[in-house]
Amino acid sequence: MRRLSVVHKACGVLLIVSLTITGCLGSRDWDYPPPPENTYLEITADQKVDGSLVVVPLDDKRGTEVREQYWASVIPFVPYASSTYDRPETIASPAPVDKVSFSPSRDFARALAEEIRKTNIFTSVTFVDKDQPLPPSDFVLRGRLYSTRWERNISTYGLGPAGTVLWLAGLPLGTTETDVEMFAQIARAGEPDNVLWGFAMEFEAKETDSLYRGLEDSVTNYPRGLQEGLRLAIEDLVEKAPTRLKP
Repeated sequence: MRRLSVVHKACGVLLIVSLTITGCLGSRDWDYPPPPENTYLEITADQKVDGSLVVVPLDDKRGTEVREQYWASVIPFVPYASSTYDRPETIASPAPVDKVSFSPSRDFARALAEEIRKTNIFTSVTFVDKDQPLPPSDFVLRGRLYSTRWERNISTYGLGPAGTVLWLAGLPLGTTETDVEMFAQIARAGEPDNVLWGFAMEFEAKETDSLYRGLEDSVTNYPRGLQEGLRLAIEDLVEKAPTRLKP
């Protein structure tokens, strides 16, 4: 157990020192619309719905897996080590490269509300946070969040601690994969089972990370990927809402 603890600490020190030297982690906070453009989708409804919409936070249905095996990267001849989180924002003391600051069920729903508002398809669109009373409206958008899986693999090229020198030389330190799966639906206010429109969204992203590029991209992949998923959903909503949603 003592030896394993030393290995954990050695790996942590290697990661922190290497990343501190270059200072390239970038922002780890949620930012929507996504950088670098920070612009909303340019989708406008030709036909409008004569009704108001309320959007509430997504129902969180994500898993709870936490797997941290970075310690294995300091063992010679081990090709790579990984860290996997179903809920990355809940990890108490993540490695600096794994820190993600957001509230997915709330932030994703708010982004959805903002994008729908920009289309001008409803007379008004209001985001209502948890534990707040729903204001009068004609329709309510609810949804379910199934995945925000985060998986990072790091490699010391089978050299153990000595392999981090290759990171400083510019070789990739590994890859990061992000995955989001969610579903949104609109029902008449007071009739949650009477679903008038629904859309499933999925997206995946994979980044190759080095000390000099990519470390911030793995975090911004969440808002960028979300916006791409919302593009298809909102195009579908703009097309179908005038005939399906009638007060």
